[in-house]
Amino acid sequence: MADEVSTHIEASLAAAVREYLQQELGQDHSISEGEYLRTVCVVLSRFIQGLLANADGWSRFAWIDDIEPCTANRDSSNSLLLAGLLIWAKGKKSEFLIDPLYASIRFSSSSSAQLIYEIRVGNADRGLGKCPFGSAQDYPHVSVENWLFTFVSGV
Repeated sequence: MADEVSTHIEASLAAAVREYLQQELGQDHSISEGEYLRTVCVVLSRFIQGLLANADGWSRFAWIDDIEPCTANRDSSNSLLLAGLLIWAKGKKSEFLIDPLYASIRFSSSSSAQLIYEIRVGNADRGLGKCPFGSAQDYPHVSVENWLFTFVSGV
């Protein structure tokens, strides 16, 4: 069942990124760029939650609330580069925290449905969960050199 859910979330992420990239190319002006990016961030946060679920150093009680995009760039007609802040909590009643996030998401040249991604979360030099939501953050203006979590697709 978990594989079905993760497959569905990955397909939803592919659809959201594709719609964002098409909008960026000027193919659809009925919805603003921000709305498309918002959809990408919502689905990406669910996708990252699944990736982090079994990662060493991530609590099984922690959950992701949202992603606040800082920059979103179309690297090519089939590629999105996103830098932002992951908004999350350690448990039900804990405060919200922010950590840096970088995502490179592109479609395989052999299949427009297959995602190739590299997702990085958390500044290892600072530590996880050290910045409360709303605090000043220097990322992405000051780049992160050492990431706590890095996920790369199998392709």
